Amino acid sequence: MNEKKIQINLRWVLSVLPVRFTIAIIVLSITSSFEGVINGYVMGQMTNIAFNNFAGVGTFVLLVLAAYLITYVSAYLFLLTNQKAIQILNQKLKFAFFASSFYQENQADSNSSDVINNVTNISNQIQGHYFQPLFYLIQAIMTVISTTFVVLETNLLLGMIYVLLSALSMIPNQLGKKQMNQKTDNWSQSNSSLVTIMKDIFEGKNEIRKFDVKNLFFKKFSNSLNTEEENYFQLNKVQFTVQFCAWVCAVLANVIPMGIGLLMVVNHFGGVEIGTIVTLTLTADHVLGGVREIVGYQTQISSTKSIRDIGIEEDKNSVQASKVGENSLTLKDVAFDRGDKEIFQNVNLQLKNSDKVIINGDSGVGKSTLLNIISGQLKPTKGKVEFGNRSISLGDSILVSQKSWLFAGNVADNLSLYENFSDEEMEEVLKKVHLWDELGDKPLQFKIESEGSNLSGGQAQRLTIARGLLRHKRLFLLDEITSSLDKENSHAIRKLIYTLPIMTVEVAHNIDAELVKQYGIEIRKLTKNGLS
Repeated sequence: MNEKKIQINLRWVLSVLPVRFTIAIIVLSITSSFEGVINGYVMGQMTNIAFNNFAGVGTFVLLVLAAYLITYVSAYLFLLTNQKAIQILNQKLKFAFFASSFYQENQADSNSSDVINNVTNISNQIQGHYFQPLFYLIQAIMTVISTTFVVLETNLLLGMIYVLLSALSMIPNQLGKKQMNQKTDNWSQSNSSLVTIMKDIFEGKNEIRKFDVKNLFFKKFSNSLNTEEENYFQLNKVQFTVQFCAWVCAVLANVIPMGIGLLMVVNHFGGVEIGTIVTLTLTADHVLGGVREIVGYQTQISSTKSIRDIGIEEDKNSVQASKVGENSLTLKDVAFDRGDKEIFQNVNLQLKNSDKVIINGDSGVGKSTLLNIISGQLKPTKGKVEFGNRSISLGDSILVSQKSWLFAGNVADNLSLYENFSDEEMEEVLKKVHLWDELGDKPLQFKIESEGSNLSGGQAQRLTIARGLLRHKRLFLLDEITSSLDKENSHAIRKLIYTLPIMTVEVAHNIDAELVKQYGIEIRKLTKNGLS
């Protein structure tokens, strides 16, 4: 596998979004930020200007109405454009996460529900806490820029006082950021511990009841719960304290400039009038609000940093199957460890052409694991697996298990997997596995339900075998294929496989002694120390 990193950041967003969306978002961010400016301007004008005629009043009202219409239409279009942009980004993001999960190595037993939940939950987190805040951050920045310009333009001296004091609201957030992060980490750790304890208790409830130690475990749970709730309270306490300090700073940022402005009016200094103070107060409040929004959006964006680095693994196992003359399987000193536990070591095996071998052994010795290594789904800890003159790849074999992978569709779709194969080719392989006469008048159009629920276990396995034959696979890996079949069907499926000109590695607890003797099938036992 080749892995490349995708970092979800502004550069990635700009590379994914069409240029027209980026331009539209910037323009609409500016035009939709005028509400604060209009409010301040209107109130200031109404305070300062004496309207002596109907025409003047009418013109003023129409201009104000037009300004508000432009602002709110822009806000509406911004929301639509914003949502469409998020749709595009989310599609790209979910595909990237899905591809990453699909190509992960050493995940032969991965749970599909975990993958689906991971794709959905993480992408939803990024959507809600990165994409949306990012666009609103742009809008907030544009609001601060436009309103600051108006504030300074209205009265430079008093406007500067308003703007500088508005920055006070950022101080509590900056000072409290370190403590907030610490309290958040404490709560997250205690919450994780609580969840682990609950999981352990529920998974071991039978043993807990058996040994009559419920009270001890409940006490441990209670202590962990108390710690988690206390840490949550401390987190909220810091948040509320920061918020309170920000409110105080906001009040000061409004009251102090207002007081200075009134003194300037009384002393006829700087050309300040009551209307000027009204305009600046209302407009500067939007500067203050914009600054608070910027801080809040930045916090949300920062919270997603750890999940915005995606490792995308690209498939290298698309190697074509070996040529006929290279039909050989070689395992050289293969070993596999799971964590610190050694499963098996020194596994050696040599097969050629149509050789067939059955591998048995005690439960838990790693027989299915060995099959996954041979298939290329798992990497051995040591040693190597070769098919022909190169390392084995996923494309070299077909795995047949007691539970065949089938999906809702017809037989042709399940055989071809949407590749281009002729009806004649598919008919030929269905006849080889004795399915052609079992699937009605039009076997290729026979409807298969999800997971092949309307087929017998033997039919599903034969269909899987047919897939391999259709693609001229010469290595078939069989994992307990008869465990869910009755004796008659077990005998039939094994006889079919043993008569085909294919190489097989079969893992089985139970063997058909009659067929083994008839076809001269080799039997090897897997132990911790290799094959005997």
